[in-house]
This record gives sequence, C-alpha cells and structure tokens, in this order.
Amino acid sequence: MRPRRVFLARHGETEWNLLHRLQGRTDTPLSPLGEAHAEALAALLGDEPLAAIYTSTLCRTRDTARPLGQVRRLEVQARPELDEMSYGILEGHVAGDPDPLVQALWAERKADPLGFRAPGGETYAELQSRLAPFVAEIGARHARDTVLIVGHRATNRVLWGLLLGRSLEECLTFKHKHDRVLEIRPGADPECIEHRYAPVAPPRRKA
Repeated sequence: MRPRRVFLARHGETEWNLLHRLQGRTDTPLSPLGEAHAEALAALLGDEPLAAIYTSTLCRTRDTARPLGQVRRLEVQARPELDEMSYGILEGHVAGDPDPLVQALWAERKADPLGFRAPGGETYAELQSRLAPFVAEIGARHARDTVLIVGHRATNRVLWGLLLGRSLEECLTFKHKHDRVLEIRPGADPECIEHRYAPVAPPRRKA
C-alpha cells in the first residue's frame, strides 16, 4: 500500500551548502536563506490537508518543517531512517580539498557513485535498505492520506525512486533543489509534479 499523496521537500539551504561541503550526518543549521525556505514551504503547503509531517533527526530538516507544522498544528515527527547518507571521513570536505587521501576518495566516488563507500560511510544500496521499511510503513499507515517528508539530497533521491518504482541508477539522475517540492502520487501509474516556491531572500552575510 502507498499513501495517496506524498509531498517530498529538501531541507532549506545551510552554510555548508554554500561552501559545497559534504554534510551527511553532520548537524548543520539553516542559513538565513534556508530559514526563508522554511517559511516559503509553510506558505506553499499551508492549506494542504496533511495528516503527518516526517523529517530526519537533523536540525536542518526539523527547522525546515517547523513553520509548516505550526501552521497545520501538526507534530514534526523526526525519524532516524530519514537521516542523510553517511559520508564517513569525507564529511566536512570539499571536492578541491588538497589532502591526497580526500582527493583519492573523491575520485573513487566520482568513478562509482553507486558502489562507493567512504571509510565509515554508506553506499546507496545500504541507504535504500534503510529507507524501504519507512516507505512501507507510511504506505500502511497513510493509505488514504497526504503526508510531507522533509529530507536530504541523497535520501530524497532514494525516496523518489522507492515511491515511483525507479532503479538506483535512475535515482542518481534526480537533482532536488532547495526551492522545489515534489507532489508524488504513488500507485500502478505513479505521478510526480514539481512545485517551485520563491522564498524572500535575506541579504547575504558579509565575510
């Protein structure tokens, strides 16, 4: 069984997103623009008949969902299954890091994004195994409901695939931006509609 509708959102922008650092399980806060993303998400979905809001345990998803939870008077339910993919020792690094080990690992990741596992990290197959029971659970619990999931770049790729019946290879082609919400209608003939919202951007902090 699948929920009637799933809105799938990515957390708002963080400072590490601006720096292009791998975040993974690192609990980074929203940037001022990320906070604006959260308010815009609440404005976009405030009239939707949501039965539940699910996020990861990381503050960037919980804080993104909080304004909408307040509008809808719904508890934001944080689930560890929805935590971002672990990048192990690569977390906090950027592609141009001069460290030779980081460079070598980054090259491996680029060459085999599906099979790659950084030391202490996860593969996409392991991420899929972690998320599949959650998708089955909400399908049974919310068979006639509309729900929102606020996730992360990698987790949303896999959730997108699980809800639409796509392969892991196809999941890697999905790029989920911070200002896009997917309205997914699972089923025998699944549908996916993208909604874009425009947050009021605060001025950038000066360095």
